[in-house]
Amino acid sequence: MKTPASLEPLIEHGIIQEVVRPLMSGKEAQVFVVRAGGTECVAKVYKAAHERTFRHRAEYTEGRRSRNTRDQRAVLKRSRHGRKRDEAAWRSAEVDTIHRLREAGVRVPEPINFVEGVLVMELVRDAGGEPAPRLGDLVFEADEAFGIYRTLIREVVRMLCAGVIHGDLSEFNVLMAHEGPVVIDFPQSVDPARNLNARKLLLRDVENLHRFLRRFAPERPIRPLGEEIWALYEKNRLRPDTELRGNHRAPRGRADTRSVMAVIEDVNRDERARREAHGRDVPAALVVPGRTVVDFTRDGRSRSGAGKLDDKGRRRPARKCRRPASSNRPGRSDGAKATGPSKEARDPAGPGKRAEEPAKRRRARRRRKPRSRPGNPD
Repeated sequence: MKTPASLEPLIEHGIIQEVVRPLMSGKEAQVFVVRAGGTECVAKVYKAAHERTFRHRAEYTEGRRSRNTRDQRAVLKRSRHGRKRDEAAWRSAEVDTIHRLREAGVRVPEPINFVEGVLVMELVRDAGGEPAPRLGDLVFEADEAFGIYRTLIREVVRMLCAGVIHGDLSEFNVLMAHEGPVVIDFPQSVDPARNLNARKLLLRDVENLHRFLRRFAPERPIRPLGEEIWALYEKNRLRPDTELRGNHRAPRGRADTRSVMAVIEDVNRDERARREAHGRDVPAALVVPGRTVVDFTRDGRSRSGAGKLDDKGRRRPARKCRRPASSNRPGRSDGAKATGPSKEARDPAGPGKRAEEPAKRRRARRRRKPRSRPGNPD
């Protein structure tokens, strides 16, 4: 077949010798069967950003950082250089993840090379030596489907222990090789320690596996394994060989947010007092109607003397913030900003004394004799 333009540099460098045929095309990349080193492999060519149909990309790229601070600033500013570096990081994320997962013992394809944004890796084969089909294209018996389901749940646990959440795991991102299922497609993988959407993505991956199980074994009970896996991970008790019991129960107690809201309102109260003391406008965000502010005169906490007891055992009232004397000068508007003491405070001698000084300096310059220049006789 005709060599695609994206694979020509690899042929020129001798990495691959021949492009056999296209294998499949997805929303992020095109996969070709190629010949490299005398064996058939696959070459994954990533599509350009304007050709991809991957939605909600920001959910997956959150938390990804570059070691080069210049590149990181450019990515945040969305400059031309930043977009270029961001695209390169998106393409290289999969090969980095696959290397990490193979070290952790996860069933993933073996990467061979990554050049010019093209990932060359092993060709996963079925029992007949042909390219392995996707899990979603096959039909299984109930017991066989349940065994595959348990194997994939175990792979999810191993990936999470290695610091990776697939993010798009389903029966269409799993190849059924002759040794068992192999997980593929990792460009959208996330780091659970840096991505705030990690829990949601993990639960969605497990739910996709539940959907696969319900398709072939509807009589099997669906247990909350995703919630149990995440709960163990949060407690740092998840291990690759952890036995999941499936009896996880979510906390049902009502969250008491009154103390948190009280702290927020206390901070808003302090900020309002500070702005009013300096004659500044108070933003509407600092005024929270319908919420009660903690009364420190009645509460046991201490703030500006509030809550402390005097000699007779009575609580002292809170001290009021005083307005600086410079902001109460006559002729000053309420919204003006106090920048410092008045001119009278800065100059004790008075305005008349200051007005005389420039005149004295001018008269002194007139009385000063001009300097003689070289070459001119006095």
